[in-house]
Amino acid sequence: MHTEGGISLIEALGLGDARLISICGAGGKTTLMFTLAQMFVDQGKRVLITTTTKIAKEEAEDNWPAIVASTADEVIELYSEQIPENGGALIATTGRAKDPIKLGGLAPEEIDLLKESGAFDRILVEADGSRRLPLKAPAPYEPVVPSLTDLHIIVAGLNGLREPLGENTLFRAEIWAELTGTNLGDPIMPEALAAAVLHKGGLAKGCPPGTRNVLFLNRSGSLQRLLDAKEVFRKLSDADGPKPATVVAGWLLPEPGISEIIDYLENA
Repeated sequence: MHTEGGISLIEALGLGDARLISICGAGGKTTLMFTLAQMFVDQGKRVLITTTTKIAKEEAEDNWPAIVASTADEVIELYSEQIPENGGALIATTGRAKDPIKLGGLAPEEIDLLKESGAFDRILVEADGSRRLPLKAPAPYEPVVPSLTDLHIIVAGLNGLREPLGENTLFRAEIWAELTGTNLGDPIMPEALAAAVLHKGGLAKGCPPGTRNVLFLNRSGSLQRLLDAKEVFRKLSDADGPKPATVVAGWLLPEPGISEIIDYLENA
């Protein structure tokens, strides 16, 4: 474990040459996706932003040029019409979902085809929903992760810790209680977050076999939250069985920052 002062978010998360990056969890997932998109655009990359589930209409349309498409071929054609060859980002959705304030996502198979096409330097995929709460537990049908994902990021908001476990503080609180062995109404503690990551039906669920899995603990800017992050680190490192290759504690706003990284879980 070590503190990082000048390392970039891209370096900390180990994105390297990962072309298809799937992001799930809660507590800053969409912000992370848009932040990474801007960083890649600043590097002159051709970036596609999309989802396999739903994304808020206001978030999608207020941040980047948006297109409506349902197939890989349609996405590539519309992207080439709107984004210059020297780089830029675009959001692709299938248009309105049943919820009028949401936009529907592409099928994971189409995103795999987009990766295989080589048309994009980076593809960023939001792979589940969280109702804008800091923490969540996955339903049986999520996340929806494209099979050709190069790197899988789990996001968890440390601001959700020490709050009472309930639907106002954590998305799908009853599932979380089952995964972690905690009770509704009890404070959500760092050890429960670690348990939710480690459980086979928990936050790492859906990561394709052989794909690098990274946990990003967001909002670690205060001393208490950094101490909580370290407790999550300790619980993960002491546990047997599969775990994330890397765990990063940091923040995204007002500017991205990294407080600590632990990467000795690589071969656990």
